[in-house]
Amino acid sequence: VASGNGKGQIFVKGEVIKTVPEHQIVETLIEEAMRIAEDMEPVPGSSPVVLS
Repeated sequence: VASGNGKGQIFVKGEVIKTVPEHQIVETLIEEAMRIAEDMEPVPGSSPVVLS
């Protein structure tokens, strides 16, 4: 995350994926983290962790 001038940029793997108003940075970061977690493959031999 980088921020300034009232807005923030969310980066994934060095690429800007979203630019949002400063007050939406945390909410957007959580949404993107959850989306990335859903796309991840499970690790063999590990138990799934469910957050609600």
